[in-house]
Amino acid sequence: MESNDILAVAGGIIAGAVFLNRQNTNLRVTRYVYSNPKIPKAFGGFKILQVSDYHNYRGLEDKIISYAKAENPDIIAITGDLFDCRRDDNTTDTLPGLSLAQRLTGICKVYFVSGNHEARIKNFEKTAASLDETGVTLMDNGKIQLERNGEFISLVGIRDPRFFGHEKITCRDKTTFKNKLISLCENDGNFKLLLSHRPEFIHTYNCRGVDLALTGHTHGGQFGIPFTDIGLYVPSQGFLPKYARGMKKFKTTTEIISRGIGKSSFPFRLFNPPEIVTVEFEV
Repeated sequence: MESNDILAVAGGIIAGAVFLNRQNTNLRVTRYVYSNPKIPKAFGGFKILQVSDYHNYRGLEDKIISYAKAENPDIIAITGDLFDCRRDDNTTDTLPGLSLAQRLTGICKVYFVSGNHEARIKNFEKTAASLDETGVTLMDNGKIQLERNGEFISLVGIRDPRFFGHEKITCRDKTTFKNKLISLCENDGNFKLLLSHRPEFIHTYNCRGVDLALTGHTHGGQFGIPFTDIGLYVPSQGFLPKYARGMKKFKTTTEIISRGIGKSSFPFRLFNPPEIVTVEFEV
């Protein structure tokens, strides 16, 4: 091979590496404005920052914190897979997720629901206890009232259906998941904000009276189709998934699906930059 050919190949490899690195580290902030007549007037301008699918990623913590501070949210929602079951032995490998969570609590109140990776961590209760010690509020199968100037909305969290017992989600797991939502979403007349890892259950969320759901899980389809907002593949939905990213609506329920931040079984993203999301209420 001629020296010019070697230089050309080397240049191509370097350019490709730079391109892939930028594709996976160019963190974006995606901003939504959301309105609903059920939102109390006191919650006008209320801002939520969503962080999803961090997967114990070691490369973007400082940038996430910087962007989060700049957005000045009222609350932060972590919608699952903060940790990664493939990189977690309940020792040092939990530190990136715990470090990010602790630093986020220095900005405002942080709420967390578990994803499918948390469900696959051995002795997750130990990891959850460590997360609780950072000041994060664990919302797995929980419900609280958020108050602002004497008015309230309901914040509901549900853990991933993988916690209900099986490696692959069964019909029984889905039924248990739905029944748990029934008990959590009893009609109190309040606007209902749901934190859940799975976007594909939007029909269930609607049946349970959820007004707005914040979800993740999909990594935006891992690969984006250039010049579109379409993701390529999500394991639980197949190719060209309907619920991979962005804002979706089914009847009276709106869902925002974060592309997330980290990577898991596949080592990189393509045309699908990592993101954090903000949602600001308009009344």
